[in-house]
Amino acid sequence: MEKRHVPSLELCQELDRLCKEKGIVVPETEYSWYKNDVGGDWELIFRNPYHGCITAPLVSEQGEWLPNERRDKLAFFSGLAINGWFCEVKNYRVMPYERFHVILQEYTEANARQKMINYLIAEGIITTL
Repeated sequence: MEKRHVPSLELCQELDRLCKEKGIVVPETEYSWYKNDVGGDWELIFRNPYHGCITAPLVSEQGEWLPNERRDKLAFFSGLAINGWFCEVKNYRVMPYERFHVILQEYTEANARQKMINYLIAEGIITTL
């Protein structure tokens, strides 16, 4: 498993903190960050057999979490940018001159999407995953 397919440990820790603060249940994911008891290093593991793991969603799982027009009148887009990946969210519910529009950029698509999810949770724009 290449780590570029899941967000960084730091972004996953932020997701964990935000969801606990906001009372949001995080869906089960294929991978998790696990702190090795022996060396104390964080490892990426398949599934979540251990207590204390931190969710590490794949890019495809993040796509299911990000809002779309059918649910929230929000639409997200991600793709390659000059120095990495971008994730963009637009809100079409408000008048055109008041459109909500955010673009965040990171080195991997997983990080760009996770940064966007964290932003939307922190701002209270999405309240469930």
